Amino acid sequence: MSYRILVVESSPSVAVAAHRALTCAQHRVATVHTFEQATRQIALDCPDLVVTAIRLGAFNGLHLLLRVRAEHDDLPVVVLGDPIDATSDIDRYHGCFVSVPLETPALVSAVSRLLENRQPRDPRNERRWPRKVAALAATIDACEARVTELSYGGLRLEMTQAPTEQAGPVDIRFPSLGLSITALVRWAKPLEGGAAWYYGAEVAIPGSDDSSTWRWIVDSLN
Repeated sequence: MSYRILVVESSPSVAVAAHRALTCAQHRVATVHTFEQATRQIALDCPDLVVTAIRLGAFNGLHLLLRVRAEHDDLPVVVLGDPIDATSDIDRYHGCFVSVPLETPALVSAVSRLLENRQPRDPRNERRWPRKVAALAATIDACEARVTELSYGGLRLEMTQAPTEQAGPVDIRFPSLGLSITALVRWAKPLEGGAAWYYGAEVAIPGSDDSSTWRWIVDSLN
């Protein structure tokens, strides 16, 4: 069974190792690097489990565990840290401690144990997660647009005119990133007042590199 797991880790090497191990275990994994990014993602679309480093700068993994317990009492949390970082508060607030240097089998085992007999929050909409609110400038059909929400599967935009085609491939450019992708416009509707259009596109073009480029864009945004 596939679960959504949020990895919160400031160390690139540990984040990559955790992401790879959990993905190989058939989970859907998103990675963020700060306490603030983690709390935004959990508030927007809560995962099935959180893996967090104990050391996250001004805040730490215990702060995140406390926040989770206040808002999502039953959300499983794994805390990664040096053995000296293990405290009774992690047990007190029902966190599971896994020591670093990270041994990925121990992480996968802890995650499997915590998720046993639990139902995924969102078993079918894999491509819609992780959802992020954005304000990213773009151009589509030679018209200025603004991305308002995005995920691995696609994006929602606002623009001042309807797209020339409401279904079919379109080129979307992101001037601030120096990148462009091809996407499939799935639906379009006018915003209230009729001055602008709001529409959604799916980033899934067979035989191209756009999907991996788009995942990089999603991961790079806070």
